[in-house]
Amino acid sequence: MTIAPPLLHDLQVLEIATFVFGPGCSAILADFGASVIKIESPGLGDPLRHAHRSPPFMRSEFDYAFQQDNRNKRSLALDLKNPEGREVLLKLVRQSDVLITNFPPAVLARLRIRHEDLAAENQRLIYAQVSGYGERGEDANTPGFDGNAYWARTGLMDAVRTASGEPAMPSPAMGDHPSAMTLYAAVMTALYRRQLTGQGSKVSSNLMANGVWAASSPLSGILAGTKPYRRLDPARPGSALVNYYRTGDDRWISLIVIQEAKHWHSFLQAIERPDLDEDPRFAELPDRFRHARELSVILAEVFRTRSCDEWRQRLRDKGITFSAVATFEEVIDDPQAQANDLFIDVEGHQHGRRKAVNSPFWIDNCPKVAARLGSPLGADGVAILRQLGYPEERITELVSSAVVALPKG
Repeated sequence: MTIAPPLLHDLQVLEIATFVFGPGCSAILADFGASVIKIESPGLGDPLRHAHRSPPFMRSEFDYAFQQDNRNKRSLALDLKNPEGREVLLKLVRQSDVLITNFPPAVLARLRIRHEDLAAENQRLIYAQVSGYGERGEDANTPGFDGNAYWARTGLMDAVRTASGEPAMPSPAMGDHPSAMTLYAAVMTALYRRQLTGQGSKVSSNLMANGVWAASSPLSGILAGTKPYRRLDPARPGSALVNYYRTGDDRWISLIVIQEAKHWHSFLQAIERPDLDEDPRFAELPDRFRHARELSVILAEVFRTRSCDEWRQRLRDKGITFSAVATFEEVIDDPQAQANDLFIDVEGHQHGRRKAVNSPFWIDNCPKVAARLGSPLGADGVAILRQLGYPEERITELVSSAVVALPKG
């Protein structure tokens, strides 16, 4: 039996990017077999390598945050400020298909690694640039993490808090990972265009654009002249069936019953309150909207009478759209997550469950490659130089002059 090579096995990707947005994209490319060389600065490399040691990340002996987005990658620690380092980079550019970077425009210009600087070296290159706020305007060179560029700047942070609640910081990279999927789509679209035309191109995305896209439903309403978005007040909901309620064991159930007219009677059966259908305040859908506050008070009392697990079963049996508000600890044991391969084994991982989060889509008959830990900083430098055709004496010179750094120890 002949086993077909991975879908993207003939794709070479250069990553000159730190943190999550750009590396998250190339991690997905690597999942489907692309060869990814991560170019890092000598010394500390990608700061995400050290994020597991300090807030807001959870402390660990294992660099889990880095490995999540850098599995299956080789590392080259290269001094891009050195002319000899630039020579190595250009050799790699000439034989690569994709280059991904998150450096600000001013840094790209200073290092002469903008699209216009590299396109002449390889006309088939797909140059993918990500940023916090886009490449134009006064904030083009402003550092932007997802907590500010994706969440705060776009209205999402304001929208997801309750009417009386304070803004809350999201968990790390909650905006970066969906943005990485956007970049992946852009890269693959550009590769398809290259297949048609033979020409490479530049693609770009930014955290602010992705946050605005995530908020596009309320923003499109405001663009159409609606009143400003009203933050959810659990005590004064627009619909009592689009709300969340505390259960008897101090957990929470989130109801999202959009087709309320269709599911109202099933919902009453689930909560064993058929009497509410006889209450003139709740008889018809407009009545329930008008009296949503009174209904929410009743439902709050009802949901306190049973545990979260009991409500899960009752609501599921009646086809009600809901979810228990899960903790991260519960998610990794969720049977639905297990059944759909949301977590994968990682070769070389010796901590905890020895797993990582899978990339969130699958292609029939195109299996992903087995995951393995990403390389230590600079670990693949010599092998990559040999691949580029450098003789051993030249490799020794590049290492001794610190143009290429090898792992310490």
